[in-house]
Amino acid sequence: MKRWIVCDLDGSLMPPSDGLYVSKAVQEKLIALQEKGNTVILNSARVFQGVYPLALQIGMDTFGGYLISSNGSHVYDMRTKQVIDCTKMDSDQVLWLWQLMEKHNIGIGFTQPEAVICSQMRLGFELDQKNCDIDYITTMHPTRYLKAEVVKCSVAAKPEELETVMDALEPEIGQHTDFQVIRSTPTLYDVLHKEVSKQGALEKLLKSLHAGWDQVTVIGDGYSDVESIRLAALGCTLENAKEECKEVADMIVPSCYEDGCLIWLDRLLEETYESH
Repeated sequence: MKRWIVCDLDGSLMPPSDGLYVSKAVQEKLIALQEKGNTVILNSARVFQGVYPLALQIGMDTFGGYLISSNGSHVYDMRTKQVIDCTKMDSDQVLWLWQLMEKHNIGIGFTQPEAVICSQMRLGFELDQKNCDIDYITTMHPTRYLKAEVVKCSVAAKPEELETVMDALEPEIGQHTDFQVIRSTPTLYDVLHKEVSKQGALEKLLKSLHAGWDQVTVIGDGYSDVESIRLAALGCTLENAKEECKEVADMIVPSCYEDGCLIWLDRLLEETYESH
């Protein structure tokens, strides 16, 4: 049976903020699965520039497959080399958010094709830069660089500062924009269009491919992965995952720091799984 192999990245295939590539062992097993006729879907909070290099590493430019990036805001077909779905953020609202974050001394950035444009280089951005094949440009004049669509903004500060300020500002952001705030890491929050999610983008893609959940296997570790893990024929999570993931998973493997995903990949290579 052909399988759709859905992979979260940070905390699942690799440790969080661990750069652009998976380990050689993970790479080899993902390539072997594609050689058997399976299709990989990478589903990540990272921007496209942080997912695409890994897709090349595991041969998706040869085998095809799909990249869901920016928490579901951007979907890319590796075979046709085309964006097949993109949820854009309103530019005026992006600039309003920039001014709001500047007022509270919170770093803010938005992604353009060639660079992330940010107000100040905070720790969250420094860590995120490791995950993306993209430059960061700091500026006091965001309109000079706002040339293409924006699918994700990020805000960064020290953990205690970020949580306090964003908890207070989240209702205001919801009132004045079409945006939602997603807590990504202790030093980095994402701001996206309120209609997008990793789960929603995946379900829309699978429907377009006429793929049922009985053909899908998923690995993930965060709140945004829970529903996919629950619905998949084989839902996998890791020891480092949120408890909600563990409650619905069919299998729990060692942590991402031990390449625990290899156990899941080995099972896919060796066995035929059955739907729930």
